[in-house]
Order: sequence, then C-alpha cells, then structure tokens
Amino acid sequence: MRSPLVLLLISCTLWADTGQNLFDMYQKGMYAQACDYGYRFFARNEHNEPFVSLVGFSCLKADHIDRLSPVMSALAQTPDARANSAYFALIVMQKKLLMQGLYDHKPIGNLQFPTSGHLLSRVFDLYVKNPKQNDPIKEYQDPANPRQSYKLYTTHSGGRKSIAIDEYYDKILTLHHVY
Repeated sequence: MRSPLVLLLISCTLWADTGQNLFDMYQKGMYAQACDYGYRFFARNEHNEPFVSLVGFSCLKADHIDRLSPVMSALAQTPDARANSAYFALIVMQKKLLMQGLYDHKPIGNLQFPTSGHLLSRVFDLYVKNPKQNDPIKEYQDPANPRQSYKLYTTHSGGRKSIAIDEYYDKILTLHHVY
C-alpha cells in the first residue's frame, strides 16, 4: 500500500508534466494538438489559470474557436486571466455576429466593439465598415498592407453552417480558415 505522500508526489509530477507537455506543443506550433491535449486534461486543471489560458490560445491559433466557452468560464481569478477571458469572448462574439450578418442578413454595422489583431477580428472590422450585402463572397483589402487581402464567405463544415476566411498575399491564397 502506498502512502498518501507518495500518491500526492506522483499526482503533482503528472500534473507538472501535463502543463509542460502542453507548453512544449504550443512552443512547437502544434496548436491543434495542444488544444486537443489541453481539453483531455481540462477537468483536472480548470483551476490552473496559466494552463487554461494556454489551452485557450492553442485552440484560438488552431481555429477551434467553438472550444473557447469553457475556457472563458474558467478564467476569472486574476487580472491576466480575466483579460484573456475577455479577449476570447471578443473573438467568439465577433464570429457569432459575422454568422448572423452572413446567414441571416442582420445588419451589424451600427455595433462598436474593441478590436484585436486576430484575423477574425480584422475581417469583422472590415465587414462592419462595408458588409457588401449583395456579394456572396466578400472581398476586402487590408488597409495596413495593400498586398494582403481576404475573402469572407459562408460554408458548411461537418454538416454545420460555418464561415470561411481565405487570406491572400499578392492575390495568392496563403491560408484558409473555417470557423
């Protein structure tokens, strides 16, 4: 029979390894894997705000925005955690509003939100300024970089309505995102 101290030490070691593994995946740019891994160990670490924040940023970078809701709920105890939660909430809200605008033709031009450097946030700002209601594919030029452009349109992914954003550099497709 093992003593409670030995079990506690084993548990703490596994907990530390979990956080380190998540951090290593994130550092290597393995965002989708880090998001999946973080979700696998989320229940055990939901009070560990650095771990939860890293799960959130991993999911965000992997375009798994729909996985941010439990992350936002878990981040409330420290100023940094609340700031991260607000950032994730902003991106989720902008995605939901874009979906309403594209699918339901709901005007969102009168809304004012903070902005961020995230792709979804940049395209949201462009859409709010010029929704191009009659265009099934909305094309936008990045005002800060004229060589950068975006296409925003509706799509279906996994049988669900989604939105897609294609990034172009000098009219060459560089990245395709589905949210």
